[in-house]
Amino acid sequence: MKRRKSNHGARLAWIALAVLFVAIAGTFVAATVWFDSYLRSRELLELVTGLTGRSFHSDARIEPLRWTGSSAFTEQVGLTGRPGSVVREVAASQVRAELNWRAAFSGIWRVDEISMTQFDGDFGPPGAADGAEVQPVAPKPSGLAALLPRKFELGQAKIAAANIAYEQARATSVRLLVTPDGVGWRFDGNGGTLNVPFLPALEILHFRAREQGGDFFLTESALGLGESGKISASGESGGDGLLRVSWTGIRSRDVLDAKVQNHLEGKLSGSAEIRPPGSVRGKFQLVDGRVENVKALAAVADFTGNPSFRRMPLQEMSSDFSYENGVLQLTAFIAESKGLLRVEGAGRLAPDGKIEGRFQIGVTPQTLQWLPGSRERVFTVARNGYLWTELVLGGTLENPTEDLTARLTRAMGGAVIEQGAGLIKEAPAKAIDGAKTILDSFIGPLAP
Repeated sequence: MKRRKSNHGARLAWIALAVLFVAIAGTFVAATVWFDSYLRSRELLELVTGLTGRSFHSDARIEPLRWTGSSAFTEQVGLTGRPGSVVREVAASQVRAELNWRAAFSGIWRVDEISMTQFDGDFGPPGAADGAEVQPVAPKPSGLAALLPRKFELGQAKIAAANIAYEQARATSVRLLVTPDGVGWRFDGNGGTLNVPFLPALEILHFRAREQGGDFFLTESALGLGESGKISASGESGGDGLLRVSWTGIRSRDVLDAKVQNHLEGKLSGSAEIRPPGSVRGKFQLVDGRVENVKALAAVADFTGNPSFRRMPLQEMSSDFSYENGVLQLTAFIAESKGLLRVEGAGRLAPDGKIEGRFQIGVTPQTLQWLPGSRERVFTVARNGYLWTELVLGGTLENPTEDLTARLTRAMGGAVIEQGAGLIKEAPAKAIDGAKTILDSFIGPLAP
């Protein structure tokens, strides 16, 4: 009898265990079906959209998610920045996210990696936030969804082609890796092009930057310009921001105005510091330089009998410069073609095109032997192998003026020089214009 009771109890236990197993399995299946349904629900999409908006202080838009295992895909994600955000407008296409399910047990929706085919972003200084602004919030879930995580963490983001604008700078087709960095983000990029004011498109070799609290820090960057030009830059944004730039090996033809390219040749190097909203201070140097294809210089060559003026080499050309409130200022300007000409001085170009400049021009005694009266009355100071006089520039870029021509004309008394079998009329004026053209060739390319 006891044996029967024992067997009966065992059967009841097994039946109960089977029922419990079926119940657990049914609950698991139901939960799986419910969770799978929740992943595709409007409720989860609104939750993710709200959390994304809060993370970037923006209004977010995310198209419906499509799930494959732990991978979610959407055709389009958009952000519109709110007051105080660095985001102005963002659009990302073909976005795929890999979700870390294990992190959900710790109360976190964690996306280990996001990849996207294209990213178009317009950013700027954060500015002042509206204190009365209602921050975007994620809707509160109901039912079983209330038991799911409410926090959101993002791992690294890989972007195949990023187009990014920040103020007047624009980078296109950049391969970009974005990684969380404390309370901010780190950016590592390469490839593509960078467009900034006053320069042709630059090749992006590589860069590293980070964003923290709305401030942008460019840790390092390397850019290419033309065949041999190299540019590096680093700095930070914000009201007290500073961008440090240096360059080397840049051919003058790659950066100078088309009107000047045929006349001035050389390689530029230098450095500058740029502060908002557009103050620039720096220095430059041109090496392996040459001035050529200038008619006035050809006339000087004929007049003096010195063919070097036709393709005048520049062993030295350098200057400190500043640009602020539209005014370009040159100081400590030096340009020299050894054995022919040396120029020293300073100049100023105003936003309306007005020119102000005071320079010392030194020429060799051999050049002046063809200009009677010039050595005794104009080029009266001997220094470092040259005879010197002062040149004052004025007028505008379209109609420049100078005082050297009149002084030389008075010194020579309007003489007409006879050379060989013929008369070279107006030769003194041509020689003077030649010297002035040289100076214009030095200064003109520097004007914005």
